[in-house]
Formats: sequence, structure tokens, C-alpha cells
Amino acid sequence: MAIATADQTFRFGGFTLDLARGTLRGPDEPLFLRPKAYTLLTHLARNMGRIVPKSELMEVAWPGIFVTEDSLTQSIREIRKAIGEDMVRTVSKRGYMLAAEAEQSPEIGGQPIVAVLRFRNESGDLADEAIVDGFAEDIINGLARFGTVTVLARNSSFSFASFARTEWPQIRSRIGADFLIEGSVRRQGEHVVAAVNLIDTASASQLWGDRYQSRGTGLFAIEREIVEQIVSRLVTRVTNAGLEQASRKPITSLAAYELALRGFALLRDPAQTDQRGAEALFEAAIAKDPTYGLAYTYLALARALDGEFGRASDAVLENARDLADKGLSLSPDQATGHRVQSLVRLYMRDHEAAEHHMRIALQLNPYDADSIEQMGMLLTMRGRPLEALTWLARGIRIDPLHPHWYQFDRALALYMMGEYRPAAEALELATRPAPWIRTRLAACYAQMGEMERARRQIALIDEGDPFSPVDYALRGVPFENQADADHLAEGVMLALGRQAAPGVG
Repeated sequence: MAIATADQTFRFGGFTLDLARGTLRGPDEPLFLRPKAYTLLTHLARNMGRIVPKSELMEVAWPGIFVTEDSLTQSIREIRKAIGEDMVRTVSKRGYMLAAEAEQSPEIGGQPIVAVLRFRNESGDLADEAIVDGFAEDIINGLARFGTVTVLARNSSFSFASFARTEWPQIRSRIGADFLIEGSVRRQGEHVVAAVNLIDTASASQLWGDRYQSRGTGLFAIEREIVEQIVSRLVTRVTNAGLEQASRKPITSLAAYELALRGFALLRDPAQTDQRGAEALFEAAIAKDPTYGLAYTYLALARALDGEFGRASDAVLENARDLADKGLSLSPDQATGHRVQSLVRLYMRDHEAAEHHMRIALQLNPYDADSIEQMGMLLTMRGRPLEALTWLARGIRIDPLHPHWYQFDRALALYMMGEYRPAAEALELATRPAPWIRTRLAACYAQMGEMERARRQIALIDEGDPFSPVDYALRGVPFENQADADHLAEGVMLALGRQAAPGVG
């Protein structure tokens, strides 16, 4: 772990670089570096986890003076001799990076690992599936706010249903859950009956179970009580902080809640391309309850999604930002609102604001896998791929059956690090590669010199599609630093058999 204090003191890997005193200390004794090497280490420390181009380092250490790369190589060699070969990483054709983690993402360590299985819908009406799934997902989100319980994400938990006891040990082996929460929901109009059980997977025994009834929006009081009951049985001491943080302004209409859940189900479906259908449901939810903050948040998300390919206009993104702001004003303690606002700000290339909102989301819900994964993606866009990979790996641990985009974001961080083969392996997991996936995959193959495979990926992009691989690489990914866009474009240009554009590579 690395720590920086007021840009004057940097601690990483057992070493302390004190700029005020001009010293470098190891775990046991002071270390000596010649002035140029010390200057280079200082710049690398100030850019911890970022790939610093060779030209930038040479300008820092030898401003206005022409020197060969040999001078830089010799100084890097001196730094490595002092602090270890692995601490300064060479990224092929790009530069060097001080390979220390700027911070740790939340540890899950020895905490109880809980999976909330998909609840049974006992009403007999398929239209109630959204309410049933939403009820279970709200329990996941409520539990995840506690730093003392690790809750596996929806994608992994919902891969199993609350059915046969004989399947419980199999669930333990597949996703590593120590405890399961299973149950059922029956809805009749405004009347809801929920049954919930807590299972110890090691012994396949029930630790606790209860049955609840409510009318209308009393459903949320049930969720709160269930979360409190579960957490109190899994940890020795439970504070109310998580529950207080989880409290939200009750919606005034169960119908609005159901409409929003149905809309979000459309956004979750990877085969669903009708974003307008989801928008219509969120707009209907707002019409039912104009104070329903989460409906504004989801509407903002639906309108911003085209931003992944740089297709959303400034006007659309500004509208999404305003909707997300409205959602946060109505539900300020909802992590989802800050996570969506972070995504909108990222598409707007407001990277500082995007990270600000992402950190608030993680403070509100530090064990939400999607938020952890999104932080990794954001850090990649900010030019900090090493730090990003730590967050992405943590998200994958919490969601072992994670959705496909986790690996696609991980692949981009690996590409930025010059790890082209593992990046390609991650992208190859796509069952139906979209044009942007094929573009990234072609860039990986080209950087590895596998030109036939690179050209094949480019050829598979539909010529009639307005998608342009080069335009996507240069403008379609919301990188903060032009050098990162140029690096991706370099691979694409190689795959196309063209000379790199000015400033690329």
C-alpha cells in the first residue's frame, strides 16, 4: 500500500520518500540516489500507478537538454537497484510506472460471506417477478452497507433460486458463500407476505426464519427489519450506522416502485436494446410519484447509456446530469444515485467530478460489487490502470459469476499496462462481440504481432455500421489523458494496416 502526505512524503512497499528532507529510507536504513535518479523517482511517486512516458521523464530530469534514452535507462536501473526490480515497471513502448498501489479497495478478508438467493414468486403472476426480485435486491443492498458482512452481488446470488436444500452445498462450492438467505414473496394487490430464512451452508441448517406481512409501502419497513435480523445473527456487535445510512424517503406508491423495477430489469438484460422502453417505465414511475428519487436516477442512466460509444450528444448528457442531480436531491443517501452521476460525469469528460461521486457511492455502500467495479473502470479512464486492476479484482471476488462487462473493463486496464495477451483473453469471453469489443480485441492482437487475427476482427465489423474503429479509439472512450487514447488508436491503426496518425503511438 502507498500513502502520500501533502505531496511531500510518499510511503510505498516499505520505503519512505520525504521530499521536504530530500531523503529516501528503506525498511531498515537510509538509501542514496544520485540527483537525476532521485528526481525521476520523485516524479514517478507523484504519479503513482500512472504510466509516465519516457519523454516526460526526460524533460523532468534533463529540461531543455538533449540526452539519449541511455541516460534515462541508467537512472531507472539505479532506482531499481535501490528499491527493487519489481517496484518500477517498464510498460512496453509507453514508459515507466511506480508499481505501488495508491490505496486499497475494501477488504473482504474473514468476514461472513452471504448470498441472497432469488426469492420465489408465490403469487402465480409473472407480472410480480419485478417486485419479488426487487425485494431480494434491496436486501442485498441493505446488507452490503455493513463493513462487517460481505454480500455477494446480485448476478452471482440470483444464479440460484430458493428451492431444494440439497443444492445448498453446491452453492457454497460454486460461489463461496458461508450463509444463504432464501425466501418467498406473495403479493395480492397492495398486500405483501414475505418469508425469509437464513441458512448455514456448512451444515445446511436453518439459523433463523420469519414471516412478514405488510400493505403498500410498508414493504420497506419489512426490508429494514430483515436486514437488522440477519446482520445481528452474523456478527457479534451491530451498530445502527448501516441501517440509518440505508434509510430513505418512502415512496408514496407501490406502483411507482414496481414500474421502476420493471424498467431497471430492461436495462439489466444484455440482449435488450430498447432503452426507450425502460425510459417510458421510469417516466411512468415519476408520474405516479414525483418525489421518487431513484426513478429520476434510473431515467438518467437510461438516457446516458449511449455515451459508452461517444454517441450521446452534449444536450442528452446534460439532461442526464440534471436528472441524476434531481434524484440525489430527493434521495441523497442512495449509493446508486452517486454511482449513476459518476457515470454521467465520466461520459461528459468531467473526470474529477466522476471520481468525487464514485467515492461517495463507495462510502455509502462500500461492498457493492458494481460500485467497486465501476471505480476500477473510472481509474483506468484516469490513467491509473494498476490501481484499477486492484478494484476490478475485488469486484470479481464479490461477484464470482460477474456480468461480462467486468472482464471487458479489466481487459482495457490490462491493455493500458501493455499486458496484451491477458487483455485479449478477457475480451474473448464475449459470446456476441459488439463492434467496440472487436476493435479492442484487434488492437490487442496487433500489439502482439498477430496480424492475421487482428485483421479478422476488423473484417467482422459490419461495413454498413456507422461505427468507426479509429474514431472509437480516439474519441469514443472517455480517457482523461490523450496518451491513453493514442495508445489504443495505435493498436487499431496497426490492425488496419495503416500508419499511425500524428500524435499516436
